[in-house]
Amino acid sequence: MPEKTQPPTFLNEINELNRRLRMIELKMGKIEERLTTMEKFIQQIETDVKILKDIYDRKILELKEEMATINERIEAVKKSSEQFVMKNEFQKIKLYLDIFNPLKSNFITKEELENRIEEVKKSILKQENKI
Repeated sequence: MPEKTQPPTFLNEINELNRRLRMIELKMGKIEERLTTMEKFIQQIETDVKILKDIYDRKILELKEEMATINERIEAVKKSSEQFVMKNEFQKIKLYLDIFNPLKSNFITKEELENRIEEVKKSILKQENKI
């Protein structure tokens, strides 16, 4: 009789081990799926990083070119700044322009000048006659 009791226990243990093995296989399958998903996700991230790196590299090159252009312009301004007018020279020019400004200056016509000259002549002649 002890032999008959052993086989059911042995079968139960085998069934239990089979059940555990299937559970482990299912868990391993899920882990493999997760790993596959993670690998795909990592590959996608690597692709995105490469794309972003290319974009940033292009932008850096553009910035370098713009900086070179700006430096060239600065050098051109430095060279041409030697021809700029100094402040005191500018003030002198402004003074001359103010002096010769027709809107601020008083002008007389030709006729007025001739009349004034005649008046001066007459006054000179009168003074000569009195002397």
